[in-house]
Amino acid sequence: MTEKRIPVTDLDGLLARFQEKGAVYAPANDEAGDVALAPLARSAPVVLEYRNFRLSPKAFVLPQNQTLLCFKDGRAEEPGLPAGQTVLFGVRPCDARAMLALDKVFLDGDLHDPYYAGLRARTTVIALACTRPMSSCFCTSVGGGPGDGAGADVLAVPMDADLLLMPQTPRGEALLSSVADLLHDAGPSAVKEAQERIHAAEEQVAPVKVEDCAPRLRAAYNSPLWEAVSRRCLGCGTCSFLCPTCHCFDITDEVRGRHGRRVRTWDCCAYPLFTLHASGHNPRPTPKERWRQRIMHKFRYAVENFDRLFCVGCGRCIRHCPAGMDLRTVLKEVGA
Repeated sequence: MTEKRIPVTDLDGLLARFQEKGAVYAPANDEAGDVALAPLARSAPVVLEYRNFRLSPKAFVLPQNQTLLCFKDGRAEEPGLPAGQTVLFGVRPCDARAMLALDKVFLDGDLHDPYYAGLRARTTVIALACTRPMSSCFCTSVGGGPGDGAGADVLAVPMDADLLLMPQTPRGEALLSSVADLLHDAGPSAVKEAQERIHAAEEQVAPVKVEDCAPRLRAAYNSPLWEAVSRRCLGCGTCSFLCPTCHCFDITDEVRGRHGRRVRTWDCCAYPLFTLHASGHNPRPTPKERWRQRIMHKFRYAVENFDRLFCVGCGRCIRHCPAGMDLRTVLKEVGA
């Protein structure tokens, strides 16, 4: 299917058609005045001019709290996944790309995760290209870009009065085909204009040196700089919980009397209890080891294990760190 366009004035009608197939989430202002992915509602107009959400969309495929099974009187039962399809409209390209990293962990390995797989299979991602990247963004240095379509089913590029829609996967092609009566052929001039807008956005992103980061970090494992940079870390977990590729979790049983449930909950390697053994030994006893682990995981271990970085350059950990820590500066200081 070739590129299509739709007038911005017809966007509500397009999303309403998608809503006939299932739940639709789109950018809207929340109660705090921030823009977030919210259920489509006529009372909350869709927002197209925004930087990025505070929370990444990973919770749609890896919920912060997920019940894996319920048990009562010695019998266990797995709860069913929500029915129907989900369309996420307006996901930024960095967050769409992050889902490919999660796929590596939960789908592509020997340990196929049925809970993640079920949610991922029912989720269609429409990415919205960036035209004004933030100063904390560095997506172009880690393989992505403001107009990157990786991980998305459809890439939408905002124009003056239209949205250019470019299918990226067979699922994206099928979605656009289902609403073909609302769409118009884009034409070469519109495609060229979209490419120019994307290129202009790329020029606004400052580069970060990540070439050969895995061997550089391997050599810097015992560097004294880890102690120095970790002194500012509060161990609050903000960076992990906002990160679109962080995926560590804990599994606990919540029991009351003869019934209860088994729950998977996000966890964070910045916490002291994260690696505490039952014996009392903790291989990462101080912030130095825990901060080093975070950087090593993103830029060394993921490269060695999955042949890809587990950072998409979204900049959330930079913008929202209460201690003002900047991952880019740390990479530079340790020689990565």
